[in-house]
Amino acid sequence: MNNGTWRNWAGTESCRPEAIVKAESVEQISEIVADATRRGVTVRPVGSGHSFAPLVPTDGIVLDLSAVSGIESLNHSSAQATVRAGTKIADLGEPLWDEGLCLRNQGAIDAQTIAGAISTSTHGSGLGLKLLSGEVVGAKVVTSSGEVEMIGFNDPRLPALRASMGMLGVIVSLDIQLEPKFKLRETLEFRPLTEVLERWDELTHNHRHFSFVHGQQYDMSASLPPLPETSKPTLVRIFDEVDPDTDYDGSPAHRTDRPYRIYPDQYTPPWEEVEPFVPYNTALDAIQSCLHVLERFPDTFPLEVRTAAGDDAWLSPTGGDAAVSLNTVRTWGNDNRAFFRAMEEALDPFPGRPHWGKQPYLRTADFYRSVYPFWDDFIQLRRQMDPSGTFLNAPLRRLFD
Repeated sequence: MNNGTWRNWAGTESCRPEAIVKAESVEQISEIVADATRRGVTVRPVGSGHSFAPLVPTDGIVLDLSAVSGIESLNHSSAQATVRAGTKIADLGEPLWDEGLCLRNQGAIDAQTIAGAISTSTHGSGLGLKLLSGEVVGAKVVTSSGEVEMIGFNDPRLPALRASMGMLGVIVSLDIQLEPKFKLRETLEFRPLTEVLERWDELTHNHRHFSFVHGQQYDMSASLPPLPETSKPTLVRIFDEVDPDTDYDGSPAHRTDRPYRIYPDQYTPPWEEVEPFVPYNTALDAIQSCLHVLERFPDTFPLEVRTAAGDDAWLSPTGGDAAVSLNTVRTWGNDNRAFFRAMEEALDPFPGRPHWGKQPYLRTADFYRSVYPFWDDFIQLRRQMDPSGTFLNAPLRRLFD
C-alpha cells in the first residue's frame, strides 16, 4: 500500500487517492472492498491504467490488479480459458499458442490488462469479429459487500458486465472464448481515399481484419511501404487468416506471423483520443462528416477507421449490430475541447457511441440514454449490485448514480 499519486498510461489523468493498493489475491480484494464499503470509501480497480477517460481517479482507493495475473485454466474442447483480471493481453499470446489456441481478436495496443480492456470495450478490426467484451462467456466478480460471485454464460447479468467499466464489482477473472491457432498475412498499402471509400463494402467484407488510417502521422511497429507524395495519404491495413503452419515472412508491409506478434503496434503517448462507433450502414456518411471536422481543426494525428461485429453488451458501442469506429486523436497539451465537441455534433445524426476507454469528455446521461437502449436497465442493476456506490468515482456518479 502507498499514498502516492496515480497516473494513467498517457499521463492525461491523475489523482492522489487515500491509498494505492496492489492486490495479491481474491481474498485480499474481498477484504479491501468490504472495508471500503463499510467506511463509505470509493474503490476503483485498475490494471495498466491505459484508459484515456477519467475512470480511475478517486480520493478513495485505487485497487491495482496487475499482480492478479496469469491463465487459471484451459478447456481445449470448448476453446475457452479462464484468465485472471490483471493479465496483460501481451502476455496471453505465447502461452495460448503453445496450447494450440488464439484470441479471436485484439486491439492495436496490447499493454492493457484483460479485465480493463474488456470493461472499456477495447477492440481490434474485422466486420465478422466482436469486441473483446463480446468473447466473455463468464466471470468471477467481487461485489461491494466483499462477496465473490460467479456470473456464468446464462446469467442475465453477463451482458451488463461486459463493458461495465468496473461499476458492477471488481472483476477478478474472466472466461474467454478463443479459437484454434492461426497466422495472419499482412498487406499494408497506400491508396487514394476515394478508392478506399468506393471499394468500402468489398474491403470490409472480404478480409478478416481491415482498417485504414488517413492523415500525416504513422507510429507503427510495421515497416511501411514508400510514402506517396501527398499531404494526407491513406494507409490501408489488411490482415488475412492463413494456416498456422505457413512459414514466417518478415517482408516489409507483407509480413506473415502469429496474430499476437503481427497485429499490435507500438505507440508513444501522450495524446488525447475519442473513438465513437457508428452503425455500419451509416459509415460512409459519418466518415465524410469526420473529414470535414478534421479540416477545420488540423493536427498531425490521423483518422483511423475500423469495423466490428455487434455484440449483446448493454453498453457496447456497437449497439448490437455491425459498426464502424472512427478514431480521432489530438496532440496532448492543446485545448482540444472545441474539436471534440465539433466531432460529437458531427456524429450525432448517426449516432456516435463512445469507446469507453477513450472518451476524455464524458457527455450527459440524457445523450447516452438516447443511444443505449439498456441504459436505465444498467443503472438499475448497478444499484442492485452496488447500492452504496462503492465503485463510482465522481465522473461515473454523474452518469450512473
